[in-house]
Amino acid sequence: MKFDLDLQVKVWFIRIMPRKAQPRKKLPSGVETSANGNYYYWRCNLTGNETFADKARFADVVKKYGSEEKLVAEYVTQQAKKYLQNGFTAEDVRALAEANGGDLPRLEAKAKASHTIKKKRGRKPKERPYAATPASGSAAEEANLDPSRVVYPWSGNPDYFGGGVSAFNIAEVSRDTCIYPNRYLSDLCKGCSIYAECNFTNKYSEKDWKGSKNRNEVIIKKLDSYG
Repeated sequence: MKFDLDLQVKVWFIRIMPRKAQPRKKLPSGVETSANGNYYYWRCNLTGNETFADKARFADVVKKYGSEEKLVAEYVTQQAKKYLQNGFTAEDVRALAEANGGDLPRLEAKAKASHTIKKKRGRKPKERPYAATPASGSAAEEANLDPSRVVYPWSGNPDYFGGGVSAFNIAEVSRDTCIYPNRYLSDLCKGCSIYAECNFTNKYSEKDWKGSKNRNEVIIKKLDSYG
């Protein structure tokens, strides 16, 4: 069998060359189909971006819109819908798509048009009624002039709680507790400035100061020599 070089070159050339795309078919509704009829193409009415689907998916989309004509007339991409939901007009979306080659920029909070943030109002605390004895003097008079003002028993009376300066009786106060616990714990009461007037029941005496357990006493012991 004779080898035909020219035929082999032609076969090889046909295999490596890409196939030429077949032209689409346009349906009366405006939807386009592939040459083999397996895919359907339609465009967004705001951005002009093309969308496609296979037969099964296209049938679901048409069912959702009601007809192919309504799909072509009303279809808008999800990204364009987000712009519309955030206050942009159809003209705004078209202008943005045209300025960005058909693509819409990512929608961010600062880019939203006519979107206002509502401030939450804090709850006003309820005024609880206070059971008090009738006030007297200027405080009562002011309360009568202003019914919203709450008057307490001590309103206008700085001495209501019995404030004032009284003498400090060391003998009575020290009967149940130590006034200077730092002296009591560290020095066994030795050197306390109120030692003579103190009546604390656990008060240390001079005999305690001379005891072997006095923590301030320095004890010197001779070390054994191993030399």
